Amino acid sequence: MPRKTLGARPTGKPKTSADYVRQMRERLREAGLVKREFWVLPENVAALRGVEKALRQPFLGDRVKLEGFMTQDSNWTVNSLFNALAELELATTGEFAMQLLAGEQPSIEIKLSEYGGMPVYVAVAGDQVLVDATLIEAHKVKDRAAFNDLVLRNRDLFPLSSVGIEQVAGTEIYCMFGALSAASSLTVIVQEVHTLAENMVRAVEAFGDHFTA
Repeated sequence: MPRKTLGARPTGKPKTSADYVRQMRERLREAGLVKREFWVLPENVAALRGVEKALRQPFLGDRVKLEGFMTQDSNWTVNSLFNALAELELATTGEFAMQLLAGEQPSIEIKLSEYGGMPVYVAVAGDQVLVDATLIEAHKVKDRAAFNDLVLRNRDLFPLSSVGIEQVAGTEIYCMFGALSAASSLTVIVQEVHTLAENMVRAVEAFGDHFTA
């Protein structure tokens, strides 16, 4: 997974995935947005995300357009990907707050303001771009056996993402992650980051009763 070496850790009580989801919902409500549920084929999730972003703007009538999804001619490195992301409006306007993390496997930390500052980690490993986020620390799950069974029976809730267990800075966590080709276009990678964040929201809504406060 992308983050094995995180450097200095924040002091005080850490925010949980539920905290990020709560702040995201509050921000959207304050902006006057309303929630609607859609059912689409898994391969169309990224395209739906583009439409949703457009529909958060003032009335557009029939002017909503989808951006094409092309692939790169060569693979990304973590540095070239960081530099490309840093040039996007998402970064210059602060929607993506990014930093490059050093370590055995360098990665990019992206804090998404749209999701209450939820951190998502991106790394390049061989021919893949890996994207992941912390769902919950393992010790905060009330009944791990019951929770594991529930997760395995509800994989269809999270298109393009999976749930796993890993060690981060000595702490066992449940993480949500996705992978795509290292030759993917920048648009596709950004969509993967947003898709993972949305799936984190779905996971908190579906599994929140299994977590301690």
